[in-house]
Amino acid sequence: MITRTYRGATGLALNCVDYGGEGRPPVLLIHGGAAHARWWDFVAPALAGRYHVLALDQRGHGESQWTDEWGYGTRHYVADLHALIGSWGLGAPALIGHSMGGHNVMCYAGLHSETLRAMAAIDSPPSYPQEAVASLRGLAERPARRFDSLAEAIAGFRTIPADNIATRTVLDHIAEHSFRQAGDGKWDYKSDRRTMIREPMKAWEGLARLQCPALFLKAEHSVLKPGLAERMVAVMPRGRLATVPASHHHVLLDNPPGLAAALGEFLDELG
Repeated sequence: MITRTYRGATGLALNCVDYGGEGRPPVLLIHGGAAHARWWDFVAPALAGRYHVLALDQRGHGESQWTDEWGYGTRHYVADLHALIGSWGLGAPALIGHSMGGHNVMCYAGLHSETLRAMAAIDSPPSYPQEAVASLRGLAERPARRFDSLAEAIAGFRTIPADNIATRTVLDHIAEHSFRQAGDGKWDYKSDRRTMIREPMKAWEGLARLQCPALFLKAEHSVLKPGLAERMVAVMPRGRLATVPASHHHVLLDNPPGLAAALGEFLDELG
């Protein structure tokens, strides 16, 4: 595993974790809100034997650069993907995203599916209700919790939403990569709090324009309204739907082998 640095739409430095497989068809993994690339650590290695697998820290997350002024709308993430994929020299990827990352992937694919080999979204909304946007803004405006030690930070780590059945080993590993030590010795979340201020796009129209094969993966205990995933897949010209068992919204933490198997089946069928 190595790290690479790419440049986003405005020259922003974007960190990318490379799990190996160089020379094989590229797969680019996109994490959800308030997460980071290392959330894929339990899924990516299962795909790296057959594909060149990379996971991106989106702007303001993980080891990627923060913006000076707020710049965390869907359009900003989409512009970063366009800049990265257009310049990274690896060819057209299968672009895969979870939650907010999947929303960004769907919006990107709706505009630029000719640059992709395939697209997959995991338990991701096509749009965000106003009440959800307002709730996330409320979280962004609260002071972030700080910790006296990394051990205390790991013990205090929580997912949003909180429902998950991930093992303690998985959660502790994710938490270990979620904090950095500040100059005063305290431990802070790596994510810019302002990333929770959302300015979402609507993916619906773009889904109907997709030129590439598309997969929507739903958690067994999904946060999406009943029937929504089915409606989304129905408008995709080359879409299909699958469910990952034994999972809540954070599928990549709850059931990494099940998610890797579902993604691997889809990717292998691309030829």
